Amino acid sequence: MLHFNLINYPVRRLLTILFIFSLFIRLVYGLYSFYYNNPSNISDDWAYIKFAEEMLKQGVFVPDISGLTKTQSGITPFFPFLIYLSYKLFGFNSLPLIVMNTFLSSSITVLIYYIGLYAFNNTVGLLSSIWSVIYVNSIRWVPSLLKEDLLQFLFAVFVFMILYYLVKESSYKSLLILSLSFVLLIHTDERYLIYFILFVPIIFLNNKLNQKQKVLSFIYVSILIFIFMLPWLIRNYEVYHRPVILSERTALFTDKFLGHRNDNYFSQEIQLSNETLDSIVKGMPVHDMTLYNLINRGISYGSYPRKYSAFEKLYIDFKELWRPFRFSNMWVSEGYRPEGKWSLVHNLSLIATYGLLLPFFIIGIYYCLRSIKLSSIILISIITIHTVIHITVLLSQNRYRIPIDIIIIAIAFYGIFKLSSRFNYESTK
Repeated sequence: MLHFNLINYPVRRLLTILFIFSLFIRLVYGLYSFYYNNPSNISDDWAYIKFAEEMLKQGVFVPDISGLTKTQSGITPFFPFLIYLSYKLFGFNSLPLIVMNTFLSSSITVLIYYIGLYAFNNTVGLLSSIWSVIYVNSIRWVPSLLKEDLLQFLFAVFVFMILYYLVKESSYKSLLILSLSFVLLIHTDERYLIYFILFVPIIFLNNKLNQKQKVLSFIYVSILIFIFMLPWLIRNYEVYHRPVILSERTALFTDKFLGHRNDNYFSQEIQLSNETLDSIVKGMPVHDMTLYNLINRGISYGSYPRKYSAFEKLYIDFKELWRPFRFSNMWVSEGYRPEGKWSLVHNLSLIATYGLLLPFFIIGIYYCLRSIKLSSIILISIITIHTVIHITVLLSQNRYRIPIDIIIIAIAFYGIFKLSSRFNYESTK
């Protein structure tokens, strides 16, 4: 049987081989794209690059944001900081950053093994690791200067440390590393701040701790996270003259809570009146030419936008977040964001490495719920929170799901493992 062969094979040797193979695939793809194709230069790339350039001019904390656009000034600092370090050490060259992405992406091959191991068993961990080597969503962002690979890596470290703390060592040292991984994660993308609520079940439902230890551990984590966040909190107060957590995108919530009036919120939702839409359709210039070009791109696909109802938006956003393919052009989110159909290669590669797992993922969810293990429930909670927050409060894009793919892969192979075990049991009766 496959799982017996895997169990008997030296794990460290296999993980080393898988890591090297993963590194080779990503490095070849990254170098090929660097030398023969331009690395992706969508608007987000330039926001991080511009912020890194301001770090070079002003220092890491960038006290003067007058030279930055609202999008550029409103991003979180950790990924621009890594670009800044690369520029400082190697000059204005994208290649070192692509090499960094290669190592970050390849490291997930090792991390996902331990996620599968601690949440389920050794076989699930090894199968997940093998699958991750050729997983397209872990490979495709290597040539870009987006934070996707860093985000996937930090999120994998965060999930790994949660499971390590629950299963292996519920110590203050583990909490320290878990807290640090969480802070680096939220300084890469502030949306992950929502996962602070996971510290409640992680600590207070942990049977290894008595009541006093649980209270002290939660206080310890809260203080650690606050201390780690303090430098950027102070910087934001100096820049914005009010408390701002991580970036101005969180001000939508904090300003209301703290009683600060701010009519200039950072909103990702496109607000488009019928009059403006009519002007764009007629080819008349409008105030926001970026929006003009966006809508015209969608119209060129052969359809016109319309504002979705609240229910339609939920449904469309859910599909957009979880979709394994796109064979037709469409309008997504609030109804004003055009998305072109994916190429045949893109569709087939995602179906083969992601879509194929979805039925087994659902089966794995069923067995997770039956097991009632805290580690499994935490993983399901992460997936649920991630989905709900992106289809309600935050913008939903397909790439925003990718960090939780490590959990999807592990749970899918747990479903396959349980089906295989059940089949073997039935065949030996």
